[in-house]
Amino acid sequence: MKESKEISRLPDTELEVMKVIWNEGRTLSTSEIKERLEIRRSWNISALQTLLNRLIDRGFLDSYKEGKNRFYTSIVEEDTYLALENQLFLDKVNNNSLTKLVASLYDSCAISKNDLDELAAYIHQKTGGKD
Repeated sequence: MKESKEISRLPDTELEVMKVIWNEGRTLSTSEIKERLEIRRSWNISALQTLLNRLIDRGFLDSYKEGKNRFYTSIVEEDTYLALENQLFLDKVNNNSLTKLVASLYDSCAISKNDLDELAAYIHQKTGGKD
């Protein structure tokens, strides 16, 4: 495995590529990645290869060549990246207050009372019902 690097926030296009790889949960070729990305919009193969190389340089992907094909494997797990993104968002927008975030979502009708009930049940389950 390569030397461990600190992960950083990804630009939207690089995140879009990583989501394809994370969703598949396996090593993918350049053409497989392009095919899955093109469900939403057309991709230029040269631009895609540039993004894949950036993701390698950032420590998100590893790659190898087999015959004429290049294959890519995720090094950074989706859960690890989501934890970073969530923490950055919470710090930036809500002063690191989960309560402010949930209240804002509820007050703006982005989540429902049912969502709050599910969240309360999740917290109860994770904490064993302890305060």
